[in-house]
Amino acid sequence: MKTKLLLLLGIVVFTSCDILVVEPVYDSRDRLTGSYRMEEYSQTYNDYLHYTIYIRKGFGSRSQSLIIENFYNSDVDVIAEMVGDKIFISRQIVQGYEIEGVGTLYYDEIKFTYRVRDSYYNKPTDFCEATAWLR
Repeated sequence: MKTKLLLLLGIVVFTSCDILVVEPVYDSRDRLTGSYRMEEYSQTYNDYLHYTIYIRKGFGSRSQSLIIENFYNSDVDVIAEMVGDKIFISRQIVQGYEIEGVGTLYYDEIKFTYRVRDSYYNKPTDFCEATAWLR
């Protein structure tokens, strides 16, 4: 009888305990944030340009959004979305530049392919390829 009572008491005690498991929060955008040196090749103008961009996490309801500062070396900030190892820059008009493209993360570098149209000066659309390395 005592054994059954102890067994019943043990079951009641153990089933009344809550086990709290805390999982660390991992934001995949953390591996992208920082300052990058960018080498850009313009297919339209057959010219190379070197400059610095900065990638930071975006805010708001879009949990995978990124902000790329000084994109196209034009002192504009573009909004991008990270999905896996891809960075999507949806068509957007920022300070007279119509920009859209995609980037792919390869280990410690990002390869971008994009197009930019300057609507203020009505220049031809600039098709670019660029590689960014973390500084």
